Amino acid sequence: MGFGWMFLGYILLLGTNLEILGVTLDITPDVVGFLLLSRGFSVASKYCDCFKVSRILGIAGIPLSLAYLLTELSTSLEIIELAPTALTVISYGYAIFKLTFSLCLLYSLYLISAQTGVEKLRKKSIRLAIYTVLFFFAEHSLASIFSWIGVTLDAAKLAGAQMLLGMLCILINATLIFGCYMWICLEGDEDMPDNRKFKYKTPFDFFDKAKAEEELRKAEEKSANRHKKKK
Repeated sequence: MGFGWMFLGYILLLGTNLEILGVTLDITPDVVGFLLLSRGFSVASKYCDCFKVSRILGIAGIPLSLAYLLTELSTSLEIIELAPTALTVISYGYAIFKLTFSLCLLYSLYLISAQTGVEKLRKKSIRLAIYTVLFFFAEHSLASIFSWIGVTLDAAKLAGAQMLLGMLCILINATLIFGCYMWICLEGDEDMPDNRKFKYKTPFDFFDKAKAEEELRKAEEKSANRHKKKK
């Protein structure tokens, strides 16, 4: 269904900007994340229309994130010089795009969860949409919030706190994507054989095994209960 690609791609939107040798670098580049997400949406779109808008935004995110990355590098290396106002507008514009993308992705996951009847994931997608908006406003209002409670932070600590809030939001939303990977599949695909040429193990394989074992245990319990009722 493409959830594995979506999970890996969304994790790369963490925005972990670190200063290395005086140059600010995003060690989890968004452009790679959007490439992986677009791959996941392309796979999922073969089976349902839930990811149609998310796919469009994911494709749009590739050039936007690349342009934003190049702008950050250029200003950090002092190749180009932009006014502080221009940098603020670019930063907020890109942040709003990522917020819109995340909400659209959560809505897509809401739709697929509702269609497949996985109620716990459907409810979780609604909660996470609310959390995402709250995290966004908290992240971008952090300076004002600290000033209201009488706390003063220098620019580096404030930027670190803002980055941490953004990372927490991404990680929490990623749990929903992983939940969809674990519990949503097409009818008839539950026993699909593994046709990979190279039988390497990934973290997803171990969770697939755990899921299969849990389903087997539940089936055995149901069978045992039926036998007890017959007696």
